[in-house]
Amino acid sequence: MAQTHEWMFYEVMWRSWAGRAQVPYPVPWWAQQAFRRWSDDFDAGTYDSKEAAFASNALYRYWNMVGVKDHRQESLIGQAGEIEPVYDKYCLSFFLYDPATGALRLPQLPDTGSVEQRMEAPHLPVVLTTFRTPEGVEFVQRTFATPVGPRRRDLVVTRVTVGSPTGQPREGLLCAALMPAGPSGFQRHDRNGRQITDRRLTYLRHLPDEQRVETNSGWGPVFDTAPDQYGVYGNPDFSFDPDAYVSHSPFHDLVTGGKLNGAVEAQDQVAGLCSAVFGWPFRVAEDEVFEIDVRLPVDLFSGPADLAELRATPVAELELANRDFWTAKLLGQGLQPQLPRPVGHLTDLFRQARSQLLILSDGGEIHPGPTVYDSFWIRDSSVEATACSLVGDSALAETQLGTHYPLKFNLGGGRVGPCAEYGFYGGPHEKDDHEWDSNGQALWAIGRFDRTSGAAAAFGAKLYVPYVRDAARWIRDNRDGYGLLHQGWSAEHLGERDKRHFWDDFWALAGLYEAARLAERIGAPEVPELWGAFDDLKRATGDAIRWVLGEQRSRGAWETYIPTGPDDIGRLDSTLIGAAAYFHPLRLHMGSKLGDDVDRAARFTLDTMYAHFVTGGYRHEAAWNAYGPYLTLQLAHAYLLAGDPARMDELLGWVVGAGFPETAGRPAALGAWNEQHAFPIASDFAEVPYRHWYMGDMPHGWAAAEYLLLIRDILFFEADEDHDPHVYIAPGVRPHWVAAGERVAVDAAPTLFGEPFGYRLTHDPVARTVTVDITQAPERVRFVYPCRFGAVRSASAGGRQLAVTGNDVQIPAGTWQFTVSYD
Repeated sequence: MAQTHEWMFYEVMWRSWAGRAQVPYPVPWWAQQAFRRWSDDFDAGTYDSKEAAFASNALYRYWNMVGVKDHRQESLIGQAGEIEPVYDKYCLSFFLYDPATGALRLPQLPDTGSVEQRMEAPHLPVVLTTFRTPEGVEFVQRTFATPVGPRRRDLVVTRVTVGSPTGQPREGLLCAALMPAGPSGFQRHDRNGRQITDRRLTYLRHLPDEQRVETNSGWGPVFDTAPDQYGVYGNPDFSFDPDAYVSHSPFHDLVTGGKLNGAVEAQDQVAGLCSAVFGWPFRVAEDEVFEIDVRLPVDLFSGPADLAELRATPVAELELANRDFWTAKLLGQGLQPQLPRPVGHLTDLFRQARSQLLILSDGGEIHPGPTVYDSFWIRDSSVEATACSLVGDSALAETQLGTHYPLKFNLGGGRVGPCAEYGFYGGPHEKDDHEWDSNGQALWAIGRFDRTSGAAAAFGAKLYVPYVRDAARWIRDNRDGYGLLHQGWSAEHLGERDKRHFWDDFWALAGLYEAARLAERIGAPEVPELWGAFDDLKRATGDAIRWVLGEQRSRGAWETYIPTGPDDIGRLDSTLIGAAAYFHPLRLHMGSKLGDDVDRAARFTLDTMYAHFVTGGYRHEAAWNAYGPYLTLQLAHAYLLAGDPARMDELLGWVVGAGFPETAGRPAALGAWNEQHAFPIASDFAEVPYRHWYMGDMPHGWAAAEYLLLIRDILFFEADEDHDPHVYIAPGVRPHWVAAGERVAVDAAPTLFGEPFGYRLTHDPVARTVTVDITQAPERVRFVYPCRFGAVRSASAGGRQLAVTGNDVQIPAGTWQFTVSYD
């Protein structure tokens, strides 16, 4: 049964949407999409009612994000410029009102004007929203987050300028609306108890003398310029009639009476739907602009001293400091991929993904999302930290792995399901859901970062006992009678929690491999013990996969595929995606760690997945009934490492488009991915499922990390670091990317060899040659150039010819320039 506020919100939204021609109302983008193709179906396993699902914004979780690196709270920006500080209880948006005509122009409503939205620059987390009315008035809203004051507390700043694009005189009222619902929804309330802070606005007060607003017991917006008009609205009669909310609103008052109620205080103890509007008169002509600045406290502020600190720095200085910080960080530090103009947008998106991970970091603890995923998982963070380390944000990776991972290492003597507590990596998520993949992920991430950091940093040695050795022993000692990891939920998208999943075993193998190699590097006495644990799990996993493949063949299956686990023989659905981890990120195929036959089966599994579940992106209907952007990136990366860059390129193209979806000509996002991508949004409602679907959080940190890792490995990746170390140069660069005069370049890129690598690649299509200059290289590392332009005719390095056998040109260590000619 719906709670009162959920039911009331649902009723007010649909009534306001239905009556928008008479009284325009700022119905959020996500609610409009729900009304565009309404269904009474909802996830009854998660929500109590359709109203609860609607109020939670269960289906259309798209937005943009601003935030401060390493601060705990992010802010969301909606498709019409709405600002939602995630854990606060309000949303702020802007609109225009013409007192002379009574026209109310809201950017949320397509019929009242045009909206354009973009990031100010790929490296700047600043959202620009431009709204133009039919009457020739335009406002531009610039929104960013920044620290302020000596305590570096977080606030969001939005700067709104009104102008006349035609130069003709225009006047009216610039208005700010304060509402309870934002881009993420009104109130997430589900059976699992997952919810954002209660967003009901039960009390609202404007303090004119202080030029700020109180929202419940917290601080709302602070105005640099006092509004000339205002009105605060609630439910003074304690009415349970939805029409009372529709008729008693600032929008109704402006349309019917031309003015606001002038109240400074209101309450709504029924549904928590208090609202307010503040207005500033403007008159502009020619190139004149009218501007206001609004500050939205994000961290805790209280008292006159805090108000003075919040206001002390001029907004122009805050904006400049924000621009300088992100420019220095993303353009001056870390990996700087240089891609040709035809794919220059890949570099732009690379920088945007970097900024997202930095913003999602809470004091060095990377969270996979700003709302319902604003928490810490070993699984997500292992990939995110590894991505950060390989693109140059090593301080963040070191803090996460060296500080926060040990805090999740269990030292108690109890039990977690069938397993020992001691030695297990995990907090509430891993313990409650029996996520047995976590130890392998922690060991893998620690081992990879130890390699990247180099021997002098001694990162692994500092953590070895107990955080590596005993975590590896946990894997050895906590397996079932067949030698596999126990039943559990692990990555959640791979199947049921009462079944075993090869995903867990693959991660455990990769973790044990890294633990054993780390032990070798530091001279630890447990090397034979750790290799013994690896070999035992390798045998058990290989035997289980071979048995499953044999059973499937005996049952008449003509396609070769490794199902999600040994309890799912013959299960041919989208849970197969777990097998992509065999290639990426775990690289179990390198060195044929499970045997040539398992390698072949894993490779065939990629093609089986592609044939059945890819229509542009990876459709994960078995778990979510939606696309999986980060799963598509995993599959693309697997194809790159498996030697099929053409298919990688197809999948990458879909992912890039999925980062900029549009519906009815309006962008839903500006270079970010949710964990899921809804079929209706991906197709602009050409495909609408009959049943509900799942959506998680946005920007999804795991997806951002996967994108960073893929672009990096397209440019180069390491192989066989422990035996015959070599680097593949430009393995994913496609021929159509590199026109005449264009180049591909990498500078000072971190590597798994602990030393930087860089190169310049130029292509001469007339001479049909490729020239590569190595600018930095680790010692004793050779190179492989897989030529994608055509069949290799000859190759030379340092003035001497190289042997040519196929299109993978082998270049010896110590080479600084080589040239390849092709047919």
